[in-house]
Amino acid sequence: MFACIHIPGEAALNSELLALAHEFSPEVEEAAVNAVLFSIDGLRKLIGSPYQIASEICRAGYARKLKGNLGIASNPDAALLLARNCTGVTLVTTGEEAEKLAPIPVTSLFAHKATLDSGLLEVLRRWGLKTCGDLAALPETGVAERLGNAGIYLQNLARGKIDRPLHIPAPVTNYEERMELEHPLDLLEPLLFLLGRALGELCKRLRSQSRAARILKARFTLEAHQLEAHQLEAHQEYQCELEFPVPLDESHTLLKLLQLHLERHPPEAPITAFVLRVEPAEPRRVQGGFFLPPTPPADKLQITLARIAGMVGKENAGTPQLLNTHRPDAFQMGALRVGGIENAETKEPRQQEVLRLAMRLFRPALQARVRVSESAPKNIVARGVKGNVIRAAGPWKTSGEWWASTSWIREEWDVVLDDGALYRIYREVETREWYLHGIYD
Repeated sequence: MFACIHIPGEAALNSELLALAHEFSPEVEEAAVNAVLFSIDGLRKLIGSPYQIASEICRAGYARKLKGNLGIASNPDAALLLARNCTGVTLVTTGEEAEKLAPIPVTSLFAHKATLDSGLLEVLRRWGLKTCGDLAALPETGVAERLGNAGIYLQNLARGKIDRPLHIPAPVTNYEERMELEHPLDLLEPLLFLLGRALGELCKRLRSQSRAARILKARFTLEAHQLEAHQLEAHQEYQCELEFPVPLDESHTLLKLLQLHLERHPPEAPITAFVLRVEPAEPRRVQGGFFLPPTPPADKLQITLARIAGMVGKENAGTPQLLNTHRPDAFQMGALRVGGIENAETKEPRQQEVLRLAMRLFRPALQARVRVSESAPKNIVARGVKGNVIRAAGPWKTSGEWWASTSWIREEWDVVLDDGALYRIYREVETREWYLHGIYD
């Protein structure tokens, strides 16, 4: 059984309605700004029959000075229709829903579910249907043929046969942990013990909601009298933010990443309190394959990358990303995005195989000494490379970004040396310096 309390024209008492419903059931649906639905099945052993339950609800509503309508039925939609369209208390036993709903105007069905097509109401008016009883009396086959699924839903709603669960909102989870310390801490080890406990609670909440942490934000309150006068206003708090390439839900991994950050960037004074907050995201789900090489777990890989960034600098660790330019070797270092390895699929052989050369580039390009004769290179000397030019193709002139500090203009050649290798060389036109760019495989 389900109960619905409706207060006509009262939108400001919604919080009072919710509080009243929660007195009788933890399963409460906010059906509208002035109506609430809740289950009363568990009240039979506590209060008694549905009539006694209705009396208790009315008594509690009177104590809160709420004046409205109460509908009790075997399903939520029937209870809501009765509370909206019948004055006072209306109690319907199982099997009598269609009889009690019959006098209700058919227009109330469209107010009950606003997503219904308003054109259906015009069709029902042309058919001469005015009440729910008129619609319920029609043959189901004819309604389905002419109005489809929407017509069947309207007819079942008019008969009180819609059986659905309550739409209960998910509880709001707080992904934040605060801790006030009894004594200031200036050592990392005891602080990590407290941080680990807080992160454990946060990860437990994440896993209970099937979520994972995408960003970890930490804010530490520093001891004021340990700071210099010029630092007091600007550095009374120490904040850091860690963004993970893969959402994580293991507390020991989050703690290790936070530890590496604090070791590289320690606070300037002892810590008296801290706040940890995580931003939830969908966890990473990867299905492995039988024929794929083993890869390290994403959390362990992230810890390894954090250690590398601590040794070489954060700006020197990551994934190279190509820039939107024609400048050769134009890239920047970006944050590493750990992704799954795609399954190697067997591809059909091409009808016509094309021979392609692969070139290994020297980064940075090797500076070279080139002897030129008749505007073509004849001899090359570079680190690890020395020889005479047997054949040469070029030059191919490239230039660009003349408006920026990264402008370039060069002449490129492909040359075959007497050592049997094929190289790519180029000359910077402005500086007239030669470089060995790469070798073809």
